[in-house]
Amino acid sequence: MLTKPHLSKPRPRFWRERSGQITLEAAMTLPVILLATFVLLAVAVYYYQQSSLYYNAGRSAERTAYIWDNSSKNYVTGAVHPTASDGLYWRIASDGVSQWFNVLHPFEPIRVQLPQAGKGTNAANGAVGKLERASGELGSELQGGLSYQHYGLFRVVRSSLERTVRLPDFAHDWFKGSSQLHAGTSSHVIDPVETIRLTDLTRTFISEIQGRIKPKAALELMIEPVTGPAKKPVITNHNQAADYLRKLVNGKEKPIKVSSERTRLVDALDASGVAHQAYFNFKEKQVLEEQLPKDIELLKSGKVKGVVWHFFKTNKQDKVKLSASFRREIERNGIIIVIHE
Repeated sequence: MLTKPHLSKPRPRFWRERSGQITLEAAMTLPVILLATFVLLAVAVYYYQQSSLYYNAGRSAERTAYIWDNSSKNYVTGAVHPTASDGLYWRIASDGVSQWFNVLHPFEPIRVQLPQAGKGTNAANGAVGKLERASGELGSELQGGLSYQHYGLFRVVRSSLERTVRLPDFAHDWFKGSSQLHAGTSSHVIDPVETIRLTDLTRTFISEIQGRIKPKAALELMIEPVTGPAKKPVITNHNQAADYLRKLVNGKEKPIKVSSERTRLVDALDASGVAHQAYFNFKEKQVLEEQLPKDIELLKSGKVKGVVWHFFKTNKQDKVKLSASFRREIERNGIIIVIHE
């Protein structure tokens, strides 16, 4: 059985002709390329402004923290005159420390809202004045604020900036809810001068007090004092009597030259210049002949302000025995007698 051959329908002239193909493709792709280019430009502008806002926020926080220890510092370079300062006690009086003692209100940071037109450098305003100066360095198109908070061990400056993004009209529908940009950064206040001062003070203070008092001596200071009359020391020789005398009058043993040939060894010379002499197991005649002339000469020459003789009894005696003539002779020459029994 014979069949008729299949005859395809001829294609339209639009598909068969190749003339004008480049013009048609260009007319179709060029708008797409232009639209994509504008979209990329809009996205680039959006993220550029976002990055610029972060840069301004970070720069303002870092520069404010850097110049925080001196209101007279240049905001850009940090240069300052050696004589310019905020005072000796600004860290206590005007650095937000008083917030710790405000029990009626919550502990909140110090804030300054943007924009700020002024660039004041009044150190009397404390932290507020420094934040106002820093905010005055920012552009008027920026919104938000700067804040400062004192935590005791560390201090933080925070910068929270806002800006309305500028986009072409056709791109506003693509960035709905994102036309307002936000950026926030923080920087810690570093005070190297104060850190070095406190470190050096701590280092020298510890080295000064170290070894001044031992643990045993500290425990002895904590012992309750014994009430009642103090126990008299047992004195058995002249050296013990002289040592007791030095503790009694808080004096020192000192040799004093009476003349070119004679020297008087004073057992205890107190702070007032009075010479105290201890006598234990003595003989009156020997004392009058050898010691009395030396002390009379010391009084006449003014090398001592006074002379006091202290007599201590021996173990064999119940009382110190001095003859009346001996007493009169000593007292006649201006020497005071003290009896220790």
